[in-house]
Amino acid sequence: MDSVRGNANRGRGRGGGRGGARFAPQGGGTPLAAQMRQIQRLEEPKELSLLRKYKDLGATRIRSVYGLNGLLQQEVFVPAFVAKAQGYEDVGPEGDYVTLLDAESALAAKAARDETERMLGRRSERLPENKRSLSIGSLTDEDRRILRMSQKEFNSFRTARAGATSPAASPPAPAPKGAGPATAGK
Repeated sequence: MDSVRGNANRGRGRGGGRGGARFAPQGGGTPLAAQMRQIQRLEEPKELSLLRKYKDLGATRIRSVYGLNGLLQQEVFVPAFVAKAQGYEDVGPEGDYVTLLDAESALAAKAARDETERMLGRRSERLPENKRSLSIGSLTDEDRRILRMSQKEFNSFRTARAGATSPAASPPAPAPKGAGPATAGK
């Protein structure tokens, strides 16, 4: 058989019988809109990417100080409670500028608080009755690992754990009425 993939009626030559270049397969690349967004992000000032990074802290402005040798310092304007939590004493009622290092540590602290809140919310569903009232610090590493799991991971874990605790020799399901015993080969 001389044809490609068993199709004897397929045309030979340029275009593979699909009407030529007009129907040439498109590459599996990124859509044009996504490419344009990526180009716009590459062309934007670095301050905009910093604002996006610290938006969970409520950052609204970036202050950059340049010298003859380039960028000297950058600071992020955050609400008053974030600045006070980072140890800034003289903070206005609206907020103040904090260094990028302080903003990074505030972001890490916020992520830790958010994780602790998620873990506390999952205690009643995932832990046995005797451990539900314990604080996160007094739980075992295994209990904390269970609380950190996403819902999808926990569902897989729960089914695996239930399968491991079920008896190995469970009775077979009864055969439907009218079904006779299976016959051995013909």
